[in-house]
Amino acid sequence: MSLSVYIGPTLAPENRPAADNIVYFPPATAGDLLALTSQPPHRVLLIDGLFEAARAPWHKEILVLLARGFDVWGAASLGALRAAELHTLGMRPKGAIARAYAAGRIIGDDEVAVAHAPAALRHRPLSLAQVDVRATLAAALRARLLLAEEARQLRAASHAIFFKDRTMPALLAAAARLLPQDRAAHLAAWMPTGFVSQKARDAAQAINDARTAPFVPRYRDPPPETLFLTRLRDERF
Repeated sequence: MSLSVYIGPTLAPENRPAADNIVYFPPATAGDLLALTSQPPHRVLLIDGLFEAARAPWHKEILVLLARGFDVWGAASLGALRAAELHTLGMRPKGAIARAYAAGRIIGDDEVAVAHAPAALRHRPLSLAQVDVRATLAAALRARLLLAEEARQLRAASHAIFFKDRTMPALLAAAARLLPQDRAAHLAAWMPTGFVSQKARDAAQAINDARTAPFVPRYRDPPPETLFLTRLRDERF
């Protein structure tokens, strides 16, 4: 069984599981998933997608793949959001972030959105995802570096920052404003080794699971044909 994985800033290339049956693609844009219909049914793992420099992958594309027997998973980033939106129709949410979206514990694409470098620089992330800030503050709380109310205040301060500006210096500046000086200093010293990327964890686990889980094609009713879907096909074929 082959596995198509769409990924960019969430997990650096050197940290991605390698296997003969995995084909890695850059972050998905509108039409990329639809183009897979020229191949036999297989498993697709959507992790990253573009949403400003290009049109994001459409929900209808995923429904077309599901109708044609593909097993479509979503995790960690845009894939988690799409899987939460379409899990009742057959797309599979994988990982803590996807489950949180599906349960309604987090909402909004700003939770996973990051600024990142272009493909020539391997889509290196340039800002922090709010879900990673959440996971990091929870780890700091467990390590007793923060009190519960301090963690809540920092989480709210981080969430208020525009996603492209949500960087480590911005987070530590918020900590310096909100925390006692000694606690802010301890947090800053802990961050280089203590920071938790839940996105990277979910992505790595989803790739490992997706490449080994049994695959059996399951065919579903196709979504209604629309003018927009027809035009998207015409663009790609």
